[in-house]
Amino acid sequence: MPTSPPTPYQESPPATLPAPCPTRPVAGRPVDTDTPVFDWTPVPDATRYRVQIARTEAFEAVHYDEIMDRGTAVSLGAVLPDADATACWRVRAEGADEARSDWSGPARFAAPSAELESAAGTVRVEAPPVPLHPTSDQNPPLDQSAVPFTWEAMPEATGYQLQVAPADAPEDPVVDCTVDQTTSVTLYDTLSGTGTSFRWRVRPLFRVAEPGPWSDPVPFVVAPPTDDERAPEGKNPRAAARIAGPATQARTSTTLSLTVSLFAVLSFLATIALIILAG
Repeated sequence: MPTSPPTPYQESPPATLPAPCPTRPVAGRPVDTDTPVFDWTPVPDATRYRVQIARTEAFEAVHYDEIMDRGTAVSLGAVLPDADATACWRVRAEGADEARSDWSGPARFAAPSAELESAAGTVRVEAPPVPLHPTSDQNPPLDQSAVPFTWEAMPEATGYQLQVAPADAPEDPVVDCTVDQTTSVTLYDTLSGTGTSFRWRVRPLFRVAEPGPWSDPVPFVVAPPTDDERAPEGKNPRAAARIAGPATQARTSTTLSLTVSLFAVLSFLATIALIILAG
């Protein structure tokens, strides 16, 4: 649920975080409920997200402006004027010390009761988008912490659907998301720990009518995680293994060892002195 309203900025600091990408609702398509769920791609180091809903993509009249978590439902009846059948929304990431991203591009959606124009007569190209990046000959492998995807725009498309699946299980995608009219999206830490070989594909969405055809799947490879990335919370894996392993021998601190050694030396010197005095 939304938290307290965000504190407005007197002067906006420069963007220091990457911008999130809206993933639902998008493409101007009608939502299926009066309380749709708003979601977007995650951003590293973000501690919160600020969401705005407005009548137009210019956002000159904002009807909703809240800090919310990903995957939060919003009651449109309490947000949009009754006369608004369509709306736009955008999101930005915010972090510590006034860190923030730029606003995302606007995403569009229609209210459940909106009467959209018929798909009849809609001009559309029955061809898939052309994937541009990553490609099958990508070398070196991509950094799995931030994988960018780009493709060519399709005429009349109002959005796109992106799927990423393991190379050995193309029917079971690990990523299946929609985006608005953007032709690029970066997935942060989404493919971590799910393998190194993948295939991706994309297809166009339309405000009315069915989605267009899928592009051919494109294979790509990400670099495996380093030892530090595999270790919990960035700890040195060897140190963590030593700590987690069984105790096989006693350990003394450096201070205690020096104290014992000094005591032994002093005892030896005292013994020599006693022998000399006795002689």
